Amino acid sequence: MAGGYSDSEMEHLAVRDNVGVVDLSHHGAIRVSGGEATQFLNGMVTNNVKELVSGAGLRAAFLTGHGKVRAFCRILGLDDGYLVITDPGTHESVFKYVFPFTYAGDFKVEDVSDSYRLLSVQGSKSHLVMKEICFEPVPLVNEHHSFFTLIAGHRALVARASHTGEDGYDIFVARNALADVWDFVLLKGRFHSIVPFGLRALDSLRIEAGIPVYGVDVDETNMMLEAGLADAVSFTKGCYTGQEAVAMATYRGHVSKKLVGLAVSSSLVPAPGDVIRKDGKNIGAVTSALCSPSLASVIALAYLKYGFFEVGTTVEIQTQERTSDSRVVDLPFYHKT
Repeated sequence: MAGGYSDSEMEHLAVRDNVGVVDLSHHGAIRVSGGEATQFLNGMVTNNVKELVSGAGLRAAFLTGHGKVRAFCRILGLDDGYLVITDPGTHESVFKYVFPFTYAGDFKVEDVSDSYRLLSVQGSKSHLVMKEICFEPVPLVNEHHSFFTLIAGHRALVARASHTGEDGYDIFVARNALADVWDFVLLKGRFHSIVPFGLRALDSLRIEAGIPVYGVDVDETNMMLEAGLADAVSFTKGCYTGQEAVAMATYRGHVSKKLVGLAVSSSLVPAPGDVIRKDGKNIGAVTSALCSPSLASVIALAYLKYGFFEVGTTVEIQTQERTSDSRVVDLPFYHKT
């Protein structure tokens, strides 16, 4: 995807103030169907697939047998099965992980990425833009829930999804429809001051929103609950891969470390991996940081050890240049008005 189309801070603020469209077509899609699809997928991911009817959706993750995060995903319920939306960096590994199981049951696993390429409309005016571009009236749906419509003459699956802390809608269309839909969104969204925005603005928007990214803030060294994504976990559905480790952390009452937000007192932006100290002891490390365009201050996502991630705790970030005082704050950093 493009790093940006203009000044990244301008793109960022345009999404906060109005609306923007971003090309996420590098994400992947896997369809799981068949008589035993529900049982199979429910045993593979952290959330309760059995609750999904057609048009419903949820956030989930694939874990290792030891409860470490293999990949994040979203699962959308279809009439004939389920659509698993994967991150670009983990799509191939997820497909290779689940596909071999097809020989063991009445279900089918297909890579359907070319049929479900993704564009996303994000911002406070995203619903207004969707009303302009969708052939049918836009229904009010919950986060991750979806509906089919026509956009620019092409069949599209639309799911409500925020990647920025603002309201948003994901538009899934076939690869050969991407250019038509992109141009149509920009044309119809002009009245609402829509802008295209790229990876740099998306990254700053998601950090302000406290949204972790796999491969940056989370990887296979992390337990699921360390990332703070409790809404992606069902604690009642029963057995799934990695469930025992999640249950142990839950029953223990806490995780050994946790992803938190830090408000940094200086203007120096820390780098990923910069060490965090308290009373001379190493207690964590930074994963993502920036000078926030919306807040006009430096913020960071970081892992802190148990006993130090309570809101209000003061810590020090050791950068290459100096030490910066910081304070643990609630996530998200940015709250839409």
